[in-house]
Amino acid sequence: MMVVIYAVIAVVFVVLGIGGIMYLDHRFSLAVGDRSFAMNGRRIETDDPFVRRQFRKFHAIRVAYCVALLALLFTVVSHVG
Repeated sequence: MMVVIYAVIAVVFVVLGIGGIMYLDHRFSLAVGDRSFAMNGRRIETDDPFVRRQFRKFHAIRVAYCVALLALLFTVVSHVG
């Protein structure tokens, strides 16, 4: 039974992780609209200061989301038993 519970927890957190990051990337794309930028790995290449500000903002949100998911995962796993 424990294996099933941990498998469900793993699937839920993988879906939340990937889906949440994809959603935040989509929101970033909508926020900058048709302004020109290029992604080079984890860096952004643009001359537009608005795009740079939005990228920093959404990057901070992504990091906070990941940390919150990790904290939630540790909390959930510590209460299974």
